[in-house]
Amino acid sequence: MAGRLQTPTETPPVLMLVPFPDPVVERFGHRPGSPYVELVWLGILGPSTTFAWQRLARQAAAVSSSTLDVADLSVSLGLGEGLGRNAMVSRTLARLVAFDAARRQDDTLAVRLALPDLTERRLSRLSRSARLAHERFAHRAPSIPVAGAPLERAMVVGL
Repeated sequence: MAGRLQTPTETPPVLMLVPFPDPVVERFGHRPGSPYVELVWLGILGPSTTFAWQRLARQAAAVSSSTLDVADLSVSLGLGEGLGRNAMVSRTLARLVAFDAARRQDDTLAVRLALPDLTERRLSRLSRSARLAHERFAHRAPSIPVAGAPLERAMVVGL
């Protein structure tokens, strides 16, 4: 279930990194470095997971498939060199999957290139300043376009 922390597993030293295609979220969501990610999603994912997602999403967007040296990623994020089940990088990758920012199958990690607006349920758990940032930076639209009006964007269903 999204939002529940997945039990971390031992992380292999190398993962294949690929994009996690979601055309609607990629078109209307929030890319790495956006104010929404840094002010709103950070309170959900936590700092190491947010930084890891931003780095991995940029890499997946630049190259459709690449190998990821997980120990190097871990050290570069200040998480140490360990790859075991309880290693910080294993927990970070498990949070990416738990919050649907990535999917993992065997030694392949598919990473979203953008994140959607948060749902009201998730927003209720955030600080006042994060909720205000959501009000300012969220992409809201009616789910059904008005007849004759151009479709500006599809309804983005939050995680």
